Amino acid sequence: MKKNISINLQGIIFHIEEDGYEVLSRYLAEVKAHFSGYRGHEEIVADIESRIAELFAARLSGTKQVISLEDVQAMTAKMGRVSDFQSADEAEDDDELLADAVASGTAAGTYTKAGIGDPDGPFGKKGAFGPEGTFGKKGAFGPDGPLGAGSEADSTESRRLFRDMTNRKLAGVAAGIARYFAINPLWVRLGFIGLLILVPLAFDDLGWLEQLGEKLAAFSVISYIILWIALPKRYDTPTEQEDRSYRKLYRDVDNGKVSGVSAGLAAYLNTDVTLVRILFIVGLFAGGVSFILYPLLWALVPEAKTISDKMRMRGDAITLSGIDSKVRNSYTEEGTPGNKRLLGSFFEDLAKALNPLLTFVGTAIRIFAGLLLSVTGFGLLLSFTILLGIGLGLIPESDTFVTGPLPAYIFLNGVSPWAVLCFYLMVAIPALALLLGGLGLLIRRTILHRSVSLSLLALWLLGIVGSSIAGTRLAREYQRKAEVIQTQTLTPLTAKRLVLERRWTDVGEYVDLDLIPVDSGQVPRLERVLSARGATEEDARRTAGTSILHTLDTPNDSTLVIDDHFSYQPGARYRNQRLRLRLLLPRDRTFRMNEGFSNWLDDEQYVNGQAPYNADKHTFRLSGSRIECVDCTSEDLRGTDTNDENSSEDDSNINLDFGTSSTFSTDESSYGDGRRSFAGDDFDHVSVTGPFQVVIRANDNHSVRAAGNEADLSEIIVERNGNELVIRPRRKSLTGSSWRSYKKILITIETPELNKLELVGAAQAVVNGFSNGNLEVEQAGASLLRLNGSFSALDLELAGGCRAILEGEADDLNVNGAGGCELAADDFTARRAAIDMIGASKARLRVTESLDADAVGASVIEYSGKPTSVTKDATGASRVESVED
Repeated sequence: MKKNISINLQGIIFHIEEDGYEVLSRYLAEVKAHFSGYRGHEEIVADIESRIAELFAARLSGTKQVISLEDVQAMTAKMGRVSDFQSADEAEDDDELLADAVASGTAAGTYTKAGIGDPDGPFGKKGAFGPEGTFGKKGAFGPDGPLGAGSEADSTESRRLFRDMTNRKLAGVAAGIARYFAINPLWVRLGFIGLLILVPLAFDDLGWLEQLGEKLAAFSVISYIILWIALPKRYDTPTEQEDRSYRKLYRDVDNGKVSGVSAGLAAYLNTDVTLVRILFIVGLFAGGVSFILYPLLWALVPEAKTISDKMRMRGDAITLSGIDSKVRNSYTEEGTPGNKRLLGSFFEDLAKALNPLLTFVGTAIRIFAGLLLSVTGFGLLLSFTILLGIGLGLIPESDTFVTGPLPAYIFLNGVSPWAVLCFYLMVAIPALALLLGGLGLLIRRTILHRSVSLSLLALWLLGIVGSSIAGTRLAREYQRKAEVIQTQTLTPLTAKRLVLERRWTDVGEYVDLDLIPVDSGQVPRLERVLSARGATEEDARRTAGTSILHTLDTPNDSTLVIDDHFSYQPGARYRNQRLRLRLLLPRDRTFRMNEGFSNWLDDEQYVNGQAPYNADKHTFRLSGSRIECVDCTSEDLRGTDTNDENSSEDDSNINLDFGTSSTFSTDESSYGDGRRSFAGDDFDHVSVTGPFQVVIRANDNHSVRAAGNEADLSEIIVERNGNELVIRPRRKSLTGSSWRSYKKILITIETPELNKLELVGAAQAVVNGFSNGNLEVEQAGASLLRLNGSFSALDLELAGGCRAILEGEADDLNVNGAGGCELAADDFTARRAAIDMIGASKARLRVTESLDADAVGASVIEYSGKPTSVTKDATGASRVESVED
C-alpha cells in the first residue's frame, strides 16, 4: 500500500504517489530556481507545468489513475534537467536559490550533500538524474541515450508504415501515413476527403474530368480499405502533442508584418517567409484568392502566445533546454530596433474598436438562428409525434389531421406499430437535434452530453434500418392490381328530363366520370369501377370492394347529385385505391347539368368535341356515344381543335431542346388517348407547379386543355384563383409523390392577355403570340421557358438552375438570376436592359441603347448590339464582356 497525494498542475488534478511527489517537487523547485532570473518567469514556469500536465495525462488510462515514480522519472527524462545545459556559475546560483526554497518549505524533501549539490547524489553529475545518470541527457533513457527519443533505433522504427491507433480518428490509416512522412495527420485526412468529395464536385459536368473525379473518389475509398486491412497496428506511439515531428500551425506575430499569417506558414512549412508573402501577393491578382484565404487564416489560425506554442510551430522539442534557448533568443531579438507590425497593429486596433458592433451583430445572428432552429425543430417534432400517436392508435381516427388529400390514419392503418416507431425515430431525432441545437445557440451551451448524443445516434440508425425493412415489406403490398365493378340502379329517377349535379367535397380522392348511352326505356344506373393494389390479385380485389366509400343522392324523381370525391371506410388501409364512375342514361332521356358537372366531363365526350359555354342554361341528350346540346347555337359552343390548329399553325409539332434537357412536342397526338378540357375564364396570370409540358398561346378566347393518359390526367388540378390560373399536381401525400408520369401530359392554354407567368418544379413552357404589353416571369427549380413575343417591359426572376430562351423584342428588359440559371436572349433585342446574375449564372443578350450589368460569384454576362451606354460590374471570377452579333 502506498500513500497518494493530490496535486494541481495548471488547473488539472492528478493523484501522485508520495515518492513521486517528492521527486516532482524538487524538479519544479529546480526549474523555478533556474528561470527566476528571467523576465516573465511566472509564465515560463506555468508553461512548463502545462507541458508536464500533458505528459502525465498521456500516461493515464481507464485502468491507471495514479502517477507513479516511474512516470515522474519518464517525464524528467523527456523534458530534461536544468543541469543538462546550465553553466557552473548558473548551477551554483541555482543551488543557493534551491536551498533557500527548501529552507523556507517551498520545495519538498531534504537538501543535503547527497542532494542537489552532491556530485554523487541523485541530482548530481553522476546521479540517476544527472547529465551522465540513467535518466540524464546522456543516460540510457535520456534524449541522447540509446533508448531516448532521439535515438537511432527509434528513428528507424518510425519510418515503418503502420496504423497509428494512438492518434486515430477512424482506423489510424491517415495518422500512420502522417507519422511515416512526419507531417500533421490533418493534411492526410483532408486529402482523403478531398479525393472522395471535393474533386468529384469540382469536376462535375467537365467531360473526361468528371470520370477522372469519380475514379479518384473510388481510389480513395479502395486504397483506404486496403491499407486498413494490410497495415499492422501500433498503440505505443506518442500523441500529436508529444511528438516533436509534428508541427502545429500558428500565427507568428513576433515576426509578422500584418497578422503573422505568412510568418506562421513559413515556420510550419520550414521555408522562407518571403516566398510565402510573394505567393499571397500573387494570389491578389490570380482571381482574388488571397482576399478570401488571408482573412480566413487570420480568423481561424490561433496566435502563438506561449513559448510552447512557438516551439510547436517550428517542430522543436518542448524540453527545458529548448525553452531556455528560446527565451534567451527572444531577449536577443528584442534588442532589434523598430516595430515590425505597424500595419498589423492598426488592423488589430480597428478590430478592437469595432468589437462592440460585431459582438451585437453576432449575438443577433445567433439569437435569430437559434429561434429559427428551435421553432422549426419543435414544429416538426410535434407533427411527427402526433403521427406516431395516430399510428399507434393512441389518438382516435379523425379527419382533423390530414396528409395531403386524406386523413393521416388512412395512410397509417396498414402499417405495423413497430414500423411506425422506426419511422418516427428516423425523422423525429433530426427534428429533436434541430430543436436542441437552436436552444443551445440561445443559452450558449451544449444541452446533450456525449453519451446521450451517441445513444440518439444509435437510435436514429436503428430507425433507418427498421424503416428500410418496413418499406420493403410495405412495397410487397402494392405489387398486384385488380378491379371490381359495383352497379347501383337509380329507380327513383322517373322524370323524362333529368338534372345532373356535381357535389364538390374536396375531401378524399378525386373521381372520374363518363356518360354511357343505353337503350331507350331502361332505368338509369351508376357503375362504380373500383381498383386497388395488394400482395395478390385476390387481396387487391377484396381491398377495392370493401375499402371505398362513395355517395350520391336523389332528392326527387329528376335530380341526381354525385360526389366528385370518394373517401374510405372505417379501418380501411391505403392501397392506392381509384374510382371511376360510369353513368348509364337512356337515349330517350334529356338532361340538364350544372356548371360543375359540365366541367367534370371531358370535351371529347361532346359531339365534335365542342362543349358549350354556360352549360347550366342548355339541355342535352346522348347521341351515339357523345353528348349533344339540343338547344345550342354555333355561338354557344367552344372552338374546335381545327380552329386551334389554324390559329396557331406555326406552333404545331415544335420540338424543343433546352441544353441537356429532354425535348417535348407540342402536338397533342404525340401524347396518350385521354383528353380533357377545363373551365377557365378571365385569367391573365398563369402558375404552373410540377414537371408539366405547357404551351401558352395568344387567342381571343380563354381555353385550357390537357392531353395524356387518363390515369395521369386525373392526377392534375386546374383551378382559377381570381385572375390566376393554377396548374398543380393533385397528390400531396406524407412522403410526396413521384412526378415522373406527369411528363406524359401536355397542357395547352389560350388567353387574350398574359401579364404574369410562374414556373416551378421543372415545368417546361412555350409562350408565343403576345405583343405590346408587360410580362412578368418567375422561374425556379430547374424550370425551362421558351418565349417569343414583343413587349413594352419584360421582367425575369430566375432561380435554382432554371433556363430561359427569348426571341422577339422589348423596350425594357430586367433580369435577376441566381443559383446557376441561364438566359439565352441573343435573338431577343432590348432597347434598355438591367441584368444581375449571381452564383455561377450565365446570360447572353442583345441591347441597342443602354445596359446595366452586374455579375457576382463566377457568373458570365455577354452582350451584343453595341449599346451606347454601358455600366458593368464583375466581382471575383465573374466577367461582363461584349461579343459580336
